[in-house]
Amino acid sequence: MKRNYTFYRNNVKNDLKKSKLFQYLAESGGIIVDLASGPSGYFSPIFDYMKEDGIFVATDACKVIINAHQRVNKDQRFYIFDVDLGKVLPFNDGSIDAFSGNLLNNVDNYRNLLFEISRCLKPGGRFGLIEWFYEKDSKTYEYLKERNAVYSSLEHFIEVCKEVGLEYLESQVYKEIVGKANQGDLLPIGENDKCLETIVYLKKKQLND
Repeated sequence: MKRNYTFYRNNVKNDLKKSKLFQYLAESGGIIVDLASGPSGYFSPIFDYMKEDGIFVATDACKVIINAHQRVNKDQRFYIFDVDLGKVLPFNDGSIDAFSGNLLNNVDNYRNLLFEISRCLKPGGRFGLIEWFYEKDSKTYEYLKERNAVYSSLEHFIEVCKEVGLEYLESQVYKEIVGKANQGDLLPIGENDKCLETIVYLKKKQLND
């Protein structure tokens, strides 16, 4: 895991799109919470952008991953919590300055998670994430649309975010992936279906919006 931290921190310096994401999150100040952090350490560049008095909270439901991060990350601004994203988030209403996430499409109730993010964010609080979406003429889009999956397309994702009080600001396609990323994956359905790995910027609406 220590090698992963070093890799991501070194590579993001020359990656303008991801640098912009980490800057957006860090500029919120205060408490930043990463959802379903996993073992990769993809979030590690945030510490190069955060203020000295900021707090970064990683979350995961796996004890092994939690323990591994605790061993590797000795930054005094770093905390990691055991959090099940299928349940109510363990944060008070309006208490979080920013949320981040990387491929949250593996959450069973994505719509409810977005509601929880909105509930916990301060007015004007930020949400930046990296997510996979699918082109509307693809078999995968049709498959996900039939199941009302939040991430069937960026447009549908934005609609759901709006319903829970999250305002869409902008997005950037980070990478185009054709076919399955890993052998054995369910998606995409079509052999040549294109997945758009996209960085999305949102914020919670202000009280007077």
